[in-house]
Amino acid sequence: MATYINYAGAEDEDATLQGAEWLRNVIRGGADSEGESAEKEFFSKFQELYLEAQENPKRYSSIMGNIVDLFLNNCPELIGKIPQYNRVEEKTKEVEGFFAIVMNMICQLDDEEHLEVSTMRLCDMFGSSQANNKELRLRLLMWLYNSLPPNVPLRYKIFKHILEYSAKADLFEQVAPYLEFLENWMVDWEISANEKRNLYKEIQAHCRNLNKKMDAFHYLKKHMLLFEGVDQKELSSDANQASAVQLVKDAIELPTVLQVDDVLNLDAVKYLSKTKHKDLVLLGEIFLSGTVDDLRKFNEKNKKLFKDHDLVYDDAMSKMRLLTLATLAQGKSEIPLSDIAAALQEKPDQVEKCVVKAISEDVIDGRIDQLSHKVLVKSAFQRKFGKEEWQILDEKLDKWVDNLENLITMVGQQKEREKMAAGN
Repeated sequence: MATYINYAGAEDEDATLQGAEWLRNVIRGGADSEGESAEKEFFSKFQELYLEAQENPKRYSSIMGNIVDLFLNNCPELIGKIPQYNRVEEKTKEVEGFFAIVMNMICQLDDEEHLEVSTMRLCDMFGSSQANNKELRLRLLMWLYNSLPPNVPLRYKIFKHILEYSAKADLFEQVAPYLEFLENWMVDWEISANEKRNLYKEIQAHCRNLNKKMDAFHYLKKHMLLFEGVDQKELSSDANQASAVQLVKDAIELPTVLQVDDVLNLDAVKYLSKTKHKDLVLLGEIFLSGTVDDLRKFNEKNKKLFKDHDLVYDDAMSKMRLLTLATLAQGKSEIPLSDIAAALQEKPDQVEKCVVKAISEDVIDGRIDQLSHKVLVKSAFQRKFGKEEWQILDEKLDKWVDNLENLITMVGQQKEREKMAAGN
């Protein structure tokens, strides 16, 4: 939290006056006449406004707005003046305390337009440089965000500044942990669907720049979900198609993304099937339900597609082997290693490595029986979950219910027999 500045003087001296006293000393700077002149002009104007606020309580908020303007007009380079080597910590605390006072004053403004203008001026001031005191600048932006009540839409604009500045200043890692609260914040901000789309897209771009590809995929998918149900014209835009292409590429490329049905079912991705990108969608469908052999044949006909989209065939094949094994293991309790080698088109002496990798990545739950040269399977990853899969699950549940009812009946019959035996 900010530390308010305490200066020698009356104990009941309020924070606004403290801030003005501190700022006049900063404006004065050295002993040159120019600094003294600027300091006198500032403090004379402040005293005039301060006295007017005391004498006219009904106009307090509007006069406070004038004081805020006066403060902001006289402190644009304040953060940059913090010395780099001497008394850095002391000066940093003073600057933090001063801006805490300014933020508190801004929050008291009744005029929403003045509130927004002053807040944006602070955002611009804090974000004016990435060359010095950048962590302080980001911290002040965060304080400004937290100084406003949760239901103030202006918070959204401040958050946008936080995102933009943290990315430019290479501090996005400090903001990333707070993104888990984003959906709740967006409810408070009451922003439009288009603003949500833009925000998710901006975040995914920042994540991608930091090589956080899985996070980028996560936010890009949220971005594309907000285009569900829109008309064909909106889906056909260049920006939308580019985002859909990137999302499909991510789903194919990322080794930990094994479930792709949710991506392929998006309206924006379905639209790609009608465009020049239809082969990329077809490749995605292979990862949904195809096999190693399907991928091999696709590559033979579409080598240029892999090159055009910077997709590495060997990496794609490594992932496809896991998915093919998951399909092979569905509904089985054991699989001969020779069957796995044939399905994965892998050498017999390499197939165990594939199985170990599948087990370690939770593609299958099981173990290798070295003596029988089999894989004993408990369960396997479900690549897709559509109508057919729901039907299979429903049938299994019916069997479990029947077995449970039979067990209950047997237990009841056994208890009756025990009672009869005890009665005799």
